Amino acid sequence: MRKSIFLTRFLPLLLCVVFPLYLALRGSTSLSDIALLLSSLSERVEVLHVAGTSPLAAPPAPLSKIAFEASAEPGKPPRAPEGGRSKIYPSLPDGLAHCINSFEQYPFLAEQVLQRKHARYANQTPAQKAISNKLGYPTHFENARKGIDVNARFSEQIAHIAREKYHTGQRALEDEEDAEFGVVDLAFGHLSRDWSTQGAKERQAVFPPVLDGLEQHFGGNGRGKKVLVPGSGMGRLASDIADLGYDVTANELDYGSILTYHLLTNHTSSLHQHTLQPFVTKWTHQANPSSRYTALTVPDHWPNKAVKLVEGDFLDMFPRDGEFDAVVTLFFIDIGTNVVDFLSNIHRLLKPGGVWINLGPLKWGTHTALQLSAEEVLELADMLGFDVDHTSRKSIDSLYVEQPETFLKFIYGECLAFSYEE
Repeated sequence: MRKSIFLTRFLPLLLCVVFPLYLALRGSTSLSDIALLLSSLSERVEVLHVAGTSPLAAPPAPLSKIAFEASAEPGKPPRAPEGGRSKIYPSLPDGLAHCINSFEQYPFLAEQVLQRKHARYANQTPAQKAISNKLGYPTHFENARKGIDVNARFSEQIAHIAREKYHTGQRALEDEEDAEFGVVDLAFGHLSRDWSTQGAKERQAVFPPVLDGLEQHFGGNGRGKKVLVPGSGMGRLASDIADLGYDVTANELDYGSILTYHLLTNHTSSLHQHTLQPFVTKWTHQANPSSRYTALTVPDHWPNKAVKLVEGDFLDMFPRDGEFDAVVTLFFIDIGTNVVDFLSNIHRLLKPGGVWINLGPLKWGTHTALQLSAEEVLELADMLGFDVDHTSRKSIDSLYVEQPETFLKFIYGECLAFSYEE
């Protein structure tokens, strides 16, 4: 017992003080390396201490048992960075390391989803399994793996380009088990909506009202007017606005969208160059099983390279007041922690006589401080100084990242134009 206590107390001292000082005295280790080593060793010593002193401590579950499929539910957003997932490398923006790791680990993550599906299939009785086999069910696993291979080539390309862009080298950016399937799955869905012919139907429902609102406000003479599109996602709306001659700035926080958009904009030489199967792990709500293997090609339209992309939080990245003639938000104002902050910032960024055009549902998350109705949003806008144009309010039926031949359809839509006059 005394020996155990001695080791428990002395080991942290040896690892966290004596060893780093020895390295420092040798002069072969930089201060930043020592700090990184201290942090890493401290965490490991704490784990060892808990494991060694708790009689109930159990060994961690093997990696193959981790429930990745829970994060693959349709519509579930990737988890927010916890103080920055690139904390080991503080020079990287928050969330970037996690995103690159997730794209790199996509084949493994997707395989975990299939393994869980296969485990449920294999757990049937022999009679049930025989019937399943007559239905040809095992072929779905073969076809899905072929689709995963297609997607893996695309995701690995995104990760490779990202490492070059942000100069990460080949170092491990975070633990492999921290990678998240939902990050890649969500990016694939947004990509199909914005840059494939499959998403054209959805875009045709929501883009024209926004573009028409801009043209009406500026009398068809918006060339050179500065337009901000926060929450720009994969960037198609910002690109289409720029195609009309506007000076467009896009803003996005999610690196799944940022990295994919970067590939489309700067590493694509022909239309329909890239192929993916975004629904290959989604096996529910289907009229025909072949829809899960639908192959899409992107981009179906050239991204407008004149769009300026600002990476980071909308509330932090634009310090200058009255910078924009228009702010366009599409499926955006309900994703923040407080809608008051979003609307206040939009009002601050608009020039006198500017316009804010908003379209999208009020699908408030549980993290949101205020879950307002549409009427309350209008009242809030009025309180903050907007001149609300109630005649511009429209109800628009809009699907969002619809899988082909699906029984499950989410229909959203409310289009509002807010003008700011002074």
